[in-house]
Amino acid sequence: MEPSSLIRRFARHVSTVAVVAAVASCIPLMAAAHTAPNPHVSGVMVEHGWSRPTPPGAAVGVGYMVIHNHTDAAVRLTGATSEVATDVSIHETLADNGMMRMKPLPDGVSIDSGQSVEFKPLSYHLMLEGLKQPLKVGQKIPVTLKFERIPAQNAVLDVRSLDNSGEDDGGVDHSTMNHSAIDHSSMNHSDMDH
Repeated sequence: MEPSSLIRRFARHVSTVAVVAAVASCIPLMAAAHTAPNPHVSGVMVEHGWSRPTPPGAAVGVGYMVIHNHTDAAVRLTGATSEVATDVSIHETLADNGMMRMKPLPDGVSIDSGQSVEFKPLSYHLMLEGLKQPLKVGQKIPVTLKFERIPAQNAVLDVRSLDNSGEDDGGVDHSTMNHSAIDHSSMNHSDMDH
């Protein structure tokens, strides 16, 4: 075999190996791009997440946010989890004969297509129950929101000072209430005055 023929065969082999190596090196990047969280993939967007600081020993905190439904059908928020609490539940505060009552929503909250629902003081809110440590100003609390028919959505609650909550809550502040001796999981909140 002539030397020029050998050089051509060797060059083709090197080119083939280089192409295979280049493609193989892209596989992890393609996999990472496919699994990276994207808040718009599900058609639901969560923004303006916030919470309040809690005093030492407090077992309960709150979570507020705005959830936008950009899908073509209603979605239902059915629950949530967070690494800072043993349990997260959905509640609504209602006025009943001049008294504020907190009501658990075990079926969650429905958000119609094209609509938004705001979790805010004196309305819908997340109860962060069984806090593992006090919530401190500046802390970022990761929360995973669970929905029917769409994937779970990650959100962050920024812990703001009570002076900077951005809302007038009419004096209802769950984070300063003494819930340490209360087991919310077995409690009927509909009979409870707040």
